[in-house]
Amino acid sequence: DVFVEKPLCLTSEELVEIDAAVAASRGSVMVGFNRRFAPATVELLRVLQAVPGPKSLAFHVFAGPLAPDHWYANVAESGGRVLGEACHFFDFACCILGRPTRVSAQTVGRPDVPDSITAQVEFADGSSAQIIYSAEGDPAYPKESFRVFGSGVVVDGENFQTLKIHQNRKTKVKRYSGKGHAEEMAAWLAFLKRKTKHPLPYAQSRQSMVLTFAALESIRERRMVEL
Repeated sequence: DVFVEKPLCLTSEELVEIDAAVAASRGSVMVGFNRRFAPATVELLRVLQAVPGPKSLAFHVFAGPLAPDHWYANVAESGGRVLGEACHFFDFACCILGRPTRVSAQTVGRPDVPDSITAQVEFADGSSAQIIYSAEGDPAYPKESFRVFGSGVVVDGENFQTLKIHQNRKTKVKRYSGKGHAEEMAAWLAFLKRKTKHPLPYAQSRQSMVLTFAALESIRERRMVEL
């Protein structure tokens, strides 16, 4: 059994190689998509379980400017900022909304080294997500904020520390700490001790990587990409 930090790989070709290795092994792979394990995410999923129909998600990330000598600036080595960090938020969208079907993405700046992107993702059940990952902005703004609209409910989240649940003409505010790192590792260790099922099956991690690669393809080719 292998735990690997995100991203799982740097190219689609590497993903195919991992597919073959997983298929030939009795072991498993766990990718460090910790945001889906955050207490705020768990509560969000609980709220949305009772909400019928498609949902709409907007996720805004102020990533801040990147120094020219930063590791992420070396795309050949790191895969770049979108692949290395924005994959978190594509995975979060999949965790909340299910199976993605197509994506359209644009960048501000150089398409070969995108570090500010806007992506529109469509999902199998009719849900949709807009993900803005930006190097431009101001540090006074929250680094990670999201809003989910569903039938009879709106949920706002900020830095995975607060949730505002607007429902039945009332607003509930819930507070949390952490972005899921501790919960992720606890779930992984419980699996290794054979106390629980796998906390993040390979197919789900793979799906999030495929979506991330598709967003980058959309930026390069300036078209919508089907998954």
